[in-house]
Amino acid sequence: MSETSQIENEKWIAAWGADWVLEGCASCNGVFVLPPEKVSQRCPVCGQAALAQMNPDDDRPIHTQPPELLLPFRAAREQLQQNVTQFAKSVWLAPADLQPATLLGRLQPVYLPMWLVDVQVQGEWQAEMGFDYEIVSHREQYKNSGWQTERVKEGRVRWEPRLGRLNRAYNNQMAPALEQQAEVERKIGRFQTQDQQPCQPTDLAGAIVHLPNRSPEDAWNEAVLGLQTAVAQECRQASEANHARGFKWSPSFANQHWTQLLLPLYTSYYLDDDNQAQMLLLHGQTGQLHGVRRASLKRARRVAGMVATVAAVFLLITLLLVGLGLTVAEEALAWAGVAGVLAVGVGGTAVLPLLYAWYVNNAQAAK
Repeated sequence: MSETSQIENEKWIAAWGADWVLEGCASCNGVFVLPPEKVSQRCPVCGQAALAQMNPDDDRPIHTQPPELLLPFRAAREQLQQNVTQFAKSVWLAPADLQPATLLGRLQPVYLPMWLVDVQVQGEWQAEMGFDYEIVSHREQYKNSGWQTERVKEGRVRWEPRLGRLNRAYNNQMAPALEQQAEVERKIGRFQTQDQQPCQPTDLAGAIVHLPNRSPEDAWNEAVLGLQTAVAQECRQASEANHARGFKWSPSFANQHWTQLLLPLYTSYYLDDDNQAQMLLLHGQTGQLHGVRRASLKRARRVAGMVATVAAVFLLITLLLVGLGLTVAEEALAWAGVAGVLAVGVGGTAVLPLLYAWYVNNAQAAK
């Protein structure tokens, strides 16, 4: 490591206020800041490789500055235990590693980054605004041996063109700091950002922090989409309209200020038959869980073998009873028929564990 790189490395560590270590995952290319006691563990996001300490001379992370804000973990421990236990018990013929105690023992708090931007927006806008109104009509219906007039109300929307000028500041507009942000929220739900608080080094104790893989410049276009939605909503409200459509604007932006917010996430994993890590994600605020359910083909084969063995025993008894009935006691033939039915019935179920494991694993792979 060069002297310049050593100085730069010490600078960013000092900015975090603790003896943090910078490590990366060769599988998902994630870059993490973590305390020394957690170094070189399995990647907390993809689980497919061990984290390795990064060399500052090589690929520098996009952003190593410490975050300004975070959302604290709010999910109750009892709720996490309940959700993890339900998940582990939801799979028949689960892999040996899929146990509630194992999953809870591997539960890891992870902070994911998100950008917040404050910006001054100016420009012109135009749209069609819709206003609800009702029309009243009457219709005749034949009821109870006579004609009756029924009063009918029907909702309509009146559309009117509107245009105006905009000049105001918008604060805390969200933009993804990770490429996989949308996928994470699709799995476990969105984060409620109203609970944000200043980030202190002590707040990160025991947690791993995922560094951004998208710069503010890269995330700006998605921030603009969010701004457009917010502006359209405010223009509709200012017009006292119930609906809006065809919103267009010609904005200019000034005084951008970017802030990094950390989002709370728990992760865990279990190993399947192929010793591959299957990740569990748990929302740090709500406890909502997402994970891939994998059945064990090894256990399915063992169960199928046991069932087939029982069927073979019934078949052997059938043959013995048939032989006995033909030579000694004819009534043994009746019992042979019963044993034969059992042999066929039990033998037919031997394939069920294999079919179940195949179906579960292929259904999860298709998602």
